[in-house]
Amino acid sequence: MTDARSDGRPLTIVAPRGYPWTFNGPRRSRHQVRRTAYLPLNRLRPALDGVTAFSPLDTARADLIHAFNRIPVGVRPFVVGYESHLPRTWGLGAGWERLLLKLLLARRCRRIVAISNYAAENFRAGLAAGPLSGEARDQLVAKLEVRYPNIDVPKVPPPRPPMQGRLVATFVGAHFGRKGGCTVLRMADLAYRRDLPIEFNIVSSMQVGGSIWTDPSREDFFTPYRSLLSLPNITYRAKLPNAEVLALLQRSHICLLPTFADTFGFSVLEAMAMGTPALATAQAAIPEVIDDGIDGLLLAPARTPGHDSWVWPFAERGREDFEALFAEETERLAEAGLDKLVRLLSDPSACERMSAAAHKKVLRMFNSEDAQTYWDSLYADCVEGRERTVAFGSHFPPRSATGP
Repeated sequence: MTDARSDGRPLTIVAPRGYPWTFNGPRRSRHQVRRTAYLPLNRLRPALDGVTAFSPLDTARADLIHAFNRIPVGVRPFVVGYESHLPRTWGLGAGWERLLLKLLLARRCRRIVAISNYAAENFRAGLAAGPLSGEARDQLVAKLEVRYPNIDVPKVPPPRPPMQGRLVATFVGAHFGRKGGCTVLRMADLAYRRDLPIEFNIVSSMQVGGSIWTDPSREDFFTPYRSLLSLPNITYRAKLPNAEVLALLQRSHICLLPTFADTFGFSVLEAMAMGTPALATAQAAIPEVIDDGIDGLLLAPARTPGHDSWVWPFAERGREDFEALFAEETERLAEAGLDKLVRLLSDPSACERMSAAAHKKVLRMFNSEDAQTYWDSLYADCVEGRERTVAFGSHFPPRSATGP
């Protein structure tokens, strides 16, 4: 590999602290990657989520900033990864959008890295509808690359529990309503009423309503769902260390993520690394991760009328019709999800096949060793100003129906 400097010394990279970047940067690097705090401008005003700032003390001697979702202001060159849309304008108007696009067009912005083909296509669609010339759009697309998130994956699949007439399903997610926790509770309720041998683990801090954009805003709406946590086929934990979460997923036959809105679903990757297939909704980038019936199971995603995803005006989430729609989609997903679990119960060999395929896929597509090679090379190319020979989407072509 070509040295980043003529003297061979490693580069200094500044990156944000936080859960998303851990999956979307190198877990190990030949460079010096400093994870540090950033200024959360969205806390001053939510619509300012499109930009961020790092302390000048942290960036003074940095060669490059590796930001995520938010464009870093300042003078240092940067790479910016993102999960769904870039730039994040959040309704501030065309003038704000032009300003953010100008930051991306500037030479300081060396690369734009989408974490999925779904995110990359959103970027291209946004540019096509935005206030830019064709030449400017081409310049931004030329900076675009796709790199999937990464995780440490055991080379050999971890030992798996035999099903033996009993299925264990595990849900992990802090945003309980958004990630489908209510659906999981209703699945457990239906399974208990029907005397099905399915046990449910739930790990969640139970954050619902309020500022969570997918949820009914009235927190009392969730009270009937919370009452189901006492069912005898549910084991609930408010919090677990990540190592214990991974161990729990390894002891499970399937991971559950019937999410209303997720850009990727990192818990799915964590489960697959343990050889545990996932049952998830087929929305956003999740169909790029799961091939239905091969290495996991997919459900038709939740949608609002007139949209192909779960979209609702933020200020109108207290309306009765929205609450009714959320409850209806929860019931649909619960019935459909439980039906798939019942089919697994009757065919344990299918679960074993999906387990092997899930581990094989995540080892091939999402392993941290390949990610380190990618990021180390990208950092060096960006600092040295070298042209990248990687065309849009060439790292990870669109999902093939042929499976892993």
